[in-house]
Amino acid sequence: MNDQDASRPHPKGVSRRAVGIGLVCCLAIAFGEPYTVMVLHSSPMAADFSAGAALFLFLLLTLLLNPLARLLTGSGLHRGEMATAYIMMIVACAIPSWGFTINLVPLMAGFFYFATPENNWGELIHPYLPEWLVVSDPEVVGKFFEGGAQGEAVPWGAWFLPLLAWYCIAFSVYCVTLCLLVVLRKQWMERERLLFPLATLPLEMCDQQGRGYLAPFFRNPITWIGFLVPCTINSINALHVYFNYIPAINLSSSFPIMRNSINLFTTPRFEVIGLSFLLNLDVSFGVWFFAFLANLQTGFLRIIGFSIGPMQPYSPPAPPSVAHIAMGALFFLVFASFWNGREHLKEVLRKAFRGDPEIDDSKELISYRAAVYGILVGTICALFWLYQAGFSLLSAAVFLLCCLVAFVGLARIIAQAGLAYGVAPVAAPVLTVNILGTSLLGPAGISMLGLNFAWAADIRTFVMASAATGLKIAEVTGLECRRLFWAILGAIAVTLAGSAWAVVTLAYIHGGINLGGWGFHGLTNYTGNWIAHNIANPEPIHVWHLAFGALGVVLMGVLTWLKGHFVGFPIHPIGLALGLTYPISQIWFSVFIAWVCKVVILKYGGPWLYRHLRPFFLGMVLGQFGSAGFWIVVSSFTGVSHRFTL
Repeated sequence: MNDQDASRPHPKGVSRRAVGIGLVCCLAIAFGEPYTVMVLHSSPMAADFSAGAALFLFLLLTLLLNPLARLLTGSGLHRGEMATAYIMMIVACAIPSWGFTINLVPLMAGFFYFATPENNWGELIHPYLPEWLVVSDPEVVGKFFEGGAQGEAVPWGAWFLPLLAWYCIAFSVYCVTLCLLVVLRKQWMERERLLFPLATLPLEMCDQQGRGYLAPFFRNPITWIGFLVPCTINSINALHVYFNYIPAINLSSSFPIMRNSINLFTTPRFEVIGLSFLLNLDVSFGVWFFAFLANLQTGFLRIIGFSIGPMQPYSPPAPPSVAHIAMGALFFLVFASFWNGREHLKEVLRKAFRGDPEIDDSKELISYRAAVYGILVGTICALFWLYQAGFSLLSAAVFLLCCLVAFVGLARIIAQAGLAYGVAPVAAPVLTVNILGTSLLGPAGISMLGLNFAWAADIRTFVMASAATGLKIAEVTGLECRRLFWAILGAIAVTLAGSAWAVVTLAYIHGGINLGGWGFHGLTNYTGNWIAHNIANPEPIHVWHLAFGALGVVLMGVLTWLKGHFVGFPIHPIGLALGLTYPISQIWFSVFIAWVCKVVILKYGGPWLYRHLRPFFLGMVLGQFGSAGFWIVVSSFTGVSHRFTL
């Protein structure tokens, strides 16, 4: 292939220019998200499954840059190329913020900076932190949190090897989850026909059917009516910060119930309403109904004073009993997903080990053989890394299994329910302690569980869920997935490197303690205190926690059986697996609003009215993230923070 041929758009969309544009956007996300969160203290745009940063950049690409290029040059990106760039962007959004980097980098040095005689971290934690995973030099750590001298170079020599070591476990886990996604893709998309709501908006934005430079979605006035709703409210609230005579519009609301034992949060979130409007009614009903039920259950348990233990990290406001019921339901959901796809899995194994020519895997990111061996090799590498870091083989295996269940379960929920926000009901490190107790883990294992909070605990987003949405977009646009696989790997590599550079550099310029975000403030102390408590106070296996987990398995099994055997059963059990974590407590009411709107529209207007109003709800999603992105740009010039996302 000569240079002229290489410069032409690839017929399947994964062209060099599409990948190049995608990589540039990935770098923008890698640098922009840490700057937005830590320096500007503004809206996180790459912290959750909604991938607001990708939508904002894609809005600029599809609404402004690509039409302008077509107008001036007569050629621009076609639909497949725009889809390629977007897929790379949503994968990138899973890394720089709560997905990995902003959590990881402060932890690597924070256990040394925040150690005091009172918390006794020096004796309880420091001896069990491997030198190749942390930065411990007092001068390097001090300047990282307090800032270096003006013009002083960043001491990359102290950071390079620990970051490289962490990238090894990150790539191992990403490899395993991407390979699992290859194995499950056909079952989820072609056999179960999951909806993948998060793919709907970008597909509408890059649709090039009809005449003109803009997609029909952008030429529909109903889209812009929906866009203006959150855009107007956000802009008025932003202007209020600059001009106090402009009244702010405060939509935040909550009210206590059950003797003030719990608050019901009823703040409408436009992006959640817009995405939830796309769901089947039974799915959206199941999401808000089980969240509301979990609120009532939590309040009732607080009134009667029943508890099986203290609140556990990343599960509140749900008490441990409610959280473990949801986690048991999540385990059942993952098991059922593999069980329902057992015939497909047999075909995958037959293709992988026997090379059965009748089984077609040409539509997958990689061949089934490569996927199966990738799962095996990636798992072995991850277990070896965890063992070298201080885990026993048993604790490493249990911890990795808990992580993979959370990743696969949440990826499936996102594929079916399109939630913009969500986390696992029980964090994998916490669940590992509950299953094994602290004696089997030992101080080294507990310390490493805490250090791995960065990628395994507050997982508001992760690569597998983003890639699943990407594969749906690839299926609809007909992308060549084998080339797309390398584009995704490139997006991961660029974002890992770029985000680490951004976080470390910003810390040495401004001083980590002067920066915003959870990582530099709450996360290190929260994690360190959790480690110290578990080391100083040995815990047995938490039988009650596991019993409530088993109850969740049973309840999920019964509800799944009812859903499968009774036509018209109105409640989808998927909501049970979400629990009552902080994101769910904040968004359940927005899902309820979307459900009510869809019920009324279908009842009185039918499918015709639903189809015509769908652009309004998609416009609200775009308006929320479009306005948030615009005011981030304004903040970068004014230094005034504006926050519109969760």
